[in-house]
Amino acid sequence: MQVVERHLAGWPDAGGPTMVITDVGPHRLGWVIHSQSERHVRTREFTDMVVGHSPFLVDGVDGSLHAVRATVDLGSGEWIEDYLEQVRGLERVDPLRSRVAELIDSGQCLGALRFVRASASGLGVQGAKEYVEAVAAGVPVPEHVRSHLPRPPVRRRVWWRLSGPNPEI
Repeated sequence: MQVVERHLAGWPDAGGPTMVITDVGPHRLGWVIHSQSERHVRTREFTDMVVGHSPFLVDGVDGSLHAVRATVDLGSGEWIEDYLEQVRGLERVDPLRSRVAELIDSGQCLGALRFVRASASGLGVQGAKEYVEAVAAGVPVPEHVRSHLPRPPVRRRVWWRLSGPNPEI
């Protein structure tokens, strides 16, 4: 809450209303914090409400502060993989690996190779072979192969960073 309170303290200086925290809730990425104008909280008048104001996300790992678009369904996971990749630097789950592992485990190595070739057409025979061999050995897929794998479409970013890591977290 202190991270958000520090951020909100600067709003009146920028010509905005005095803002207060109205709700704090846990989220798998940290905490979601909602705020509203102090005047609206006191009067409950619609004309005092800050409309379209987005909630804040305080990252549970480093305490960095992010604003999340007001229109985002925070409960859906559509945007979470993008956040984990772009903010925390985590790799996305390889969409082919589990199916290839199933085929290999059932003795269908040629089927696994065909599946990879069909799913990643730009990979080529040698690249598909290296991919299947890496999965079979339980090791990471080489970068020169991974770069040819299908990637999920880039969606519109639904958050933006307001602060860097906070040392008190």
